Amino acid sequence: MMTRKIKLALTASLLGLSLGLPMAMPIPVEASADWGSIIGAVIGGASAYKQIDQQMDYVNNTEEGRQQYFAKMKEEQGVSYDAYYNSMLDEIMTNLSNGIAASDPSINDKPFLYFLNADTSFNAACGLGHCMTVNIGLFSISDNIDEVAFVLGHEMGHGMKDHVVKGTRKKLNTIIGAQIAAGALGGGQLANMAMSAMVGQINNVQITKKNEWEADNLSFDYCYQAGYNPGAGAALWQRVFEKEGEFKNNLLGEIFSPNDHPGHEERRDNYTKKLVALSGKHASIKKGTDMVQVNGKDFIAPSATSSMSGAERKYFVLGNLAAAYDHGQNKNNATASGGTVYLGNQAILTPTGDDPSAEVLAKRLNEIK
Repeated sequence: MMTRKIKLALTASLLGLSLGLPMAMPIPVEASADWGSIIGAVIGGASAYKQIDQQMDYVNNTEEGRQQYFAKMKEEQGVSYDAYYNSMLDEIMTNLSNGIAASDPSINDKPFLYFLNADTSFNAACGLGHCMTVNIGLFSISDNIDEVAFVLGHEMGHGMKDHVVKGTRKKLNTIIGAQIAAGALGGGQLANMAMSAMVGQINNVQITKKNEWEADNLSFDYCYQAGYNPGAGAALWQRVFEKEGEFKNNLLGEIFSPNDHPGHEERRDNYTKKLVALSGKHASIKKGTDMVQVNGKDFIAPSATSSMSGAERKYFVLGNLAAAYDHGQNKNNATASGGTVYLGNQAILTPTGDDPSAEVLAKRLNEIK
């Protein structure tokens, strides 16, 4: 008779073959009546994995499946009805969806479904079928609408490029594969378990670092196309870097996974390079300082406000300058109006604290722009 140890080794080897996993070295075994049951387990496992793919396709690509999955997400996580933050979320999602549609109209075929939940950690997550869950804690570190838009744009980037599908498949194969190998999962249980796993693992989907960079870069484009300050992405990560100690226990979930995600400073610096490029290299940050420069000449090192450091604030100034140059507003004069500095019709900053006056800054900008 075949020993239990040999049967398990053979089963693992056959499962590896059927699932495309690395194979163990073949083990010679005696013919036995158990051979048929092992072959049956392998075939059953392959069938189960096929069903997983079918279930994922149903959730990701059919309206009925999307709605079922979205309802399950809300049931599992709970819904927050906070009027203020729901209103902000609606505004951002509408603007971002319109911004995405400008370059990728396929979003109109599968518009994002989203809801606010009551989790107080700083996170948002995109599941299958463009279904998103947003923690109310997303607003705990920043309630600046431009910065929040960059987080949501990042998650929408994952959805638009189907990163979530690939990551979820890996996760389901791990979770359900263990149940299949143990013989603990009957065919009738598969669909229910797959749905529960897809919802339960939404904050732990295996996304690669390459996909993280792609989602960050897409968020930059989406937010700029939607009319948000393109400097808000760099500003957000500067803020997170500054607040990390204070909010360490709240920096949870997909956005802040330390193992396979870029670091906070890396993400900030990536966005800074994109801003310099957007400006045609006219606007930049002086290395090692908070000084915003125009054509290599000092413009302003913004002072801190009660809610924002000068280091964070400089990226908003850089973002406005980049947008002004990108739109050709540098061909017009800088002016001071209502306490705000404009370059053409693009607002650059409203001086505060120890900043020079709007009039002084407008004059300076005209001299170097």
